[in-house]
Amino acid sequence: MASEAARASRRLAVQRLCALVALPASATWLAGCGGGGSSDAPAAAPPPPPPAPTPLDRLKAALLASPLGIASAPVKVSQGAENSSVSSLGAGALVYPPLDNPQQLTLADVPEVWGHRSDLWAWWPNARIEGYLVYPITSIGAGLHFEFDGDAFEMLFAGHDAKITWVADGRYMATSLIETTLDNGVTGAPLSATNRFVRFEFGSRAVRRVSVYGWSAQGPCAVAIAANDQLRAWDRSGEASFCAMADSYAGGNGLHWRNGPFWEAAALLGIAHLDIDAIGGTGYARVATNLQTSDPSNAFAGRLANKVLAKPDLFLTAGGLNDNNSMSAVDANGNVIYASPAEALAGFNAAVTGYYTELRAALPNCVLVATGPWAPRQSTPTDPIAQSKADTIQAALQAAGGPWVFLDNLNGGWANSAGAGTTQGGAWQTGTGNSAAPAGDGNADLYLSADGVHPNQAGVVYLANRLATELRAALQAL
Repeated sequence: MASEAARASRRLAVQRLCALVALPASATWLAGCGGGGSSDAPAAAPPPPPPAPTPLDRLKAALLASPLGIASAPVKVSQGAENSSVSSLGAGALVYPPLDNPQQLTLADVPEVWGHRSDLWAWWPNARIEGYLVYPITSIGAGLHFEFDGDAFEMLFAGHDAKITWVADGRYMATSLIETTLDNGVTGAPLSATNRFVRFEFGSRAVRRVSVYGWSAQGPCAVAIAANDQLRAWDRSGEASFCAMADSYAGGNGLHWRNGPFWEAAALLGIAHLDIDAIGGTGYARVATNLQTSDPSNAFAGRLANKVLAKPDLFLTAGGLNDNNSMSAVDANGNVIYASPAEALAGFNAAVTGYYTELRAALPNCVLVATGPWAPRQSTPTDPIAQSKADTIQAALQAAGGPWVFLDNLNGGWANSAGAGTTQGGAWQTGTGNSAAPAGDGNADLYLSADGVHPNQAGVVYLANRLATELRAALQAL
């Protein structure tokens, strides 16, 4: 019996030992009579947090998003009386910020809406509607993002000529940029009245995620909903952002957006936030076109400080068309800008190099993107002066350091800082005609406006597709 008891005791000891060995590494060991543990043993360290996403991470995540579709059910857009602050949403309508606003709240301050870089938004000074002091957003393309559970909401626009891009749950609510009233999709009167509410109707109640990008002579200044509806901010701060520095090619309406091909391209890439700095006739260096373009503060580098504050994930620079790297030049007052072609070349090269050096220093992790100069009348082979500008731009971009992408609009193809690239595709702009005077020698007959310089609406959409297609491939290869 004694030997049997001893064997049982040994079996029990082995079972206890096996049970202790089987405990997970994170288990707390407790000391006690016969426990064999120690209360002083350290607990296992928690796993480290995942690394924060980089700008390139956010951009690649955006590329996975489905492209924006078109809403299947037609919607209504109407406008209220001119110079009126009266909402059509009935008694007790809620207005954010309130029109009786002694605290001077703005759309950047109210918690019911969210806006990209709202801390940097600018406001039209001393704007009033029916005696109320209002704060219209003057920042171009300031989108308002919110969750909404009602059928209709309104936006108060200060100034005339509203233009609107309205997106809900991943779909455009209209087939094009909204510039008129809509009645079940049928266009009506222009949204040209001054200082009035514009009403947006879905046709049914539902919880939706809504984005409204609005422009007018002064800008949107408030959002209104019915008394029983709910409005909540939709925080999209984790999504990719995009900034474009450009000349007049950033102007003109696309199909769904204002401001040329860049908003259209951003939407095609799944990027919800875009900031644009565009002044017609400008470039990397001073330009002798007029006093505005010959002012150094209006050259690309002179406008850079405000744009880098937003810390975009992608910064695209599209310029060079207006730049001079081959001729002497004087400004509109007769002051010499370049005394010789050699000075013009040196000035342009220095301006481009300095610009990308400063841009990379300000945004060390941002993906920098550049195109060559636009070529409204592309020659075959490529014009040597335009090609020399493109070569200077690409060399300066490369010297600034990655991540970067160069889009070769003069010849087709792209290159990036990972060493990938392609030479396929051909020149983006071809031919010597325009839509008013076709020449039969290229796509300018379809895409260039009658001024012979700027794209028409079809050209804006075409260039946006070229930008988005080439940029998507180049980003995926980084």
